[in-house]
Amino acid sequence: MQHTRKTYGIASLAVLAGFAAACSDSTSAKTAASQLAFTTGPALGAHADAAPITIGGHTLDLSAVTLTVSRAELKPAASAVCADDNNEGADDNRSPSSGASADGGPNGGGNDDCGEMKIGPTTIDLPLDGSVVAVPADAIPAGTFQELELRLAFIRLQGTFDGKAFDVTLSTPVRGDIQFTTPVVVTAGTATSITVTVPVATWFTNADGSLLDPSKLNATPSLMSQFVGRIATSFHAFEDEDHDGHDDHGGHG
Repeated sequence: MQHTRKTYGIASLAVLAGFAAACSDSTSAKTAASQLAFTTGPALGAHADAAPITIGGHTLDLSAVTLTVSRAELKPAASAVCADDNNEGADDNRSPSSGASADGGPNGGGNDDCGEMKIGPTTIDLPLDGSVVAVPADAIPAGTFQELELRLAFIRLQGTFDGKAFDVTLSTPVRGDIQFTTPVVVTAGTATSITVTVPVATWFTNADGSLLDPSKLNATPSLMSQFVGRIATSFHAFEDEDHDGHDDHGGHG
């Protein structure tokens, strides 16, 4: 089953920058190859479209979740600021003046130890059966990385709520700062694979325990804000060289 596709629309090209921001210079030693993969994780199996989520007498049946990745960036520390952190306002929830660069300047400079892989304009059809979908990427600089910063420009949700069909696109940018349980060590000349778990089922339970109706998101700012917040904190990321959707180091995967 094919879960990825290239998107060449004008709007997509305007917001998609490639995977991660390369802050190292062109002479840095790099990996032989790399990839970024996505999975809903084995826990979603009970909540996939074949087994709808039912809470409080309401039923959500997801049939498709589509992610548009605008940027993903490996950072040597959670506090690291990369050179282009403030250059992509369309997919960044921080304003250009929200922080100083690592070299002390207001918007320039940045950390030269950040890792870059370019995946191009890519839209991902997230597999709801717990399988893994991978996106090949360019080589990244060697180094040790503590965090993955993931930015989504769009999220599209399709399915039914209490039998009524919905097709909702969220254009509100989502940013997740994902700390690795075990730091990812990138070695020059060696392939690197990172998998992100996207636990979609957890997005739809409101703070009071009720089930969210996705069709109300774009019309209700408070619901949208809470929903985006849940998405941003839901991700997990880990090294996954055997591409099985589980942390190679035995951590959360």
